[in-house]
Amino acid sequence: MKRFLALSAIALGLAAGQAGAQSIQFHVPSNIEPVQSGLTRAEVIADYHVWRLAGLQDLTRGDIGVDTSSYQYRKAHATYLHLRQSPQFAQLVNELQQRPNARVVAGPAHPPTHAAQ
Repeated sequence: MKRFLALSAIALGLAAGQAGAQSIQFHVPSNIEPVQSGLTRAEVIADYHVWRLAGLQDLTRGDIGVDTSSYQYRKAHATYLHLRQSPQFAQLVNELQQRPNARVVAGPAHPPTHAAQ
């Protein structure tokens, strides 16, 4: 009820067209609890590995934003989604659950070869 009243007051203030530097006060209940994750530690670690393997880590570095409409990003994101749904992802999660302290790292099935110059 208090939240509704606080939001109603904000909406009325904005609807009235009051421009200027007025402070807006929010009522935050003291009984807010964090949302419980539905993912296990192994799933989070495995997800990070496929995110990195798909190339998204390299595209999200730096202070400038990510161009999510670029071909390079969309291709990396599609690769990530494919890897996330693959049997290898489930295998990686299983391995991490069986051996939580193992240094399991996801990598490409066929590492790129460099032509001799």
